Amino acid sequence: KGVIANALRYQLGDLNLKQTPFTLYNHHADAIDSLPAIFGLQNNIIRYERFYRDNTWRMQGANIDFGLTFNKGIEAINTTAFITRMNATNFSTVPDRLMGGAVVEVVKNKHLKVGYNLNSVFDVLGTIRDSNTFRNTVHTIDADFNTKIAKQDFNVHAEIGTSDYKYRLDTLAPKLNDYFIHSNASMLFKDLNLKTTIGYLNVGPDFRSIGAQSKDVNYNAVPAFFDRYTNRQGLRPLGLLDVVSNENVYNRTITSNPMVQNNLFNNAMPYGIATENRNGLYANVHYKKNIDANISYYNLSEIQGQGTLALRKFSIIKTNVIVPIHSYLKIRNKFELQIGAQQQSINRTSNAEVENVNFKTSSGQVGLRYELFKNFDLLGGYLVQNTEGDDFVADKDNFNRVVFFNQQQYDIQQNMKAIGVRYNFTSKIFISGHYQQAGFKDGLKQQADYSINQYSIIYNMLF
Repeated sequence: KGVIANALRYQLGDLNLKQTPFTLYNHHADAIDSLPAIFGLQNNIIRYERFYRDNTWRMQGANIDFGLTFNKGIEAINTTAFITRMNATNFSTVPDRLMGGAVVEVVKNKHLKVGYNLNSVFDVLGTIRDSNTFRNTVHTIDADFNTKIAKQDFNVHAEIGTSDYKYRLDTLAPKLNDYFIHSNASMLFKDLNLKTTIGYLNVGPDFRSIGAQSKDVNYNAVPAFFDRYTNRQGLRPLGLLDVVSNENVYNRTITSNPMVQNNLFNNAMPYGIATENRNGLYANVHYKKNIDANISYYNLSEIQGQGTLALRKFSIIKTNVIVPIHSYLKIRNKFELQIGAQQQSINRTSNAEVENVNFKTSSGQVGLRYELFKNFDLLGGYLVQNTEGDDFVADKDNFNRVVFFNQQQYDIQQNMKAIGVRYNFTSKIFISGHYQQAGFKDGLKQQADYSINQYSIIYNMLF
């Protein structure tokens, strides 16, 4: 990386890239909010090994950015552009597939900025004999407006855009075009240490964005440890244990093919707010003064029925709280309590009883951290998740089209519990040891129950 003529900044090689939530963005849609610190020790290894930095994707290519400033009219125009290689040709059946993107941001003043965003995934014509190349292009415009209302900070954010998904010559392949609208408004009440947000979301059923609809968890992967169980030595299905601590099931970068979802973890918004065929409202309240409390609620619906004219309704409520108990007990040693809970409900009512859906996933987390003496922590945590009801799982072809629906029934309970110690040499160097147990139980006996015990030692050193 470097700077040319004190004006143009460039990077070559490994890039950590993101744009907007609808163009290029790692949503971490299945991540557990308020993950207890003891489980975070393992989860942080995943984030480090897979190069997860906030919501970026690690890619290989070239990136440039530069800016222009003005004396009047507008303050600045900032421009970023990149080109990356998603997969290389085999000179036979697989073409070179690239991703290119650009962001042009116009800063009017400290109150208003407007941006144009482009992301395009495309095959390079001529890299193989077949000229039936693929392209997925997304164009969006976003804006941010900030001001003060009665001495309180007020912000409005909006983004609208369109997508185009097509193959150049294949007349049997779909040509999908659609749009999305996303907006929210937030108010920061400084005197109350409270921030409130309310938003609107409308993502069309044919909206496609590979950069925003790629998942970090690969549910087709085989677990790297304890992969076979029972006397028959069958493959163990992915569970809570793997999502929390198994690096092997996580993707390092974007994949070209449609990513499968897992109903056990996030059926309502498997691709975050970029999930297609969703329409509705959401709200969030964040309070931070000693206690750090966050609560979110989503009330969404399908825009277009899937296999029926009836629409599924989605409800999500989640909360997480961090309580500094030491502040209330007035003790020197840190004593923190983490509490989190989430519930997803999916319902559909139809004149045909077979089309009815009643699906629910509930989860809870509790974590404790106690500083026994300086730099030495006692840690404990408990995770539990229950999934019950029935829903229809979509089978998709290579063109990402739904070709069939399979009705699935669930009655699954999963849990993880752990206890351990950690010694902090510095803020970035520590050693820890802990014991944990993970359990899986299927009330319908479609999969074998299991319990797995682990002892772990983690030495962490970052620079």
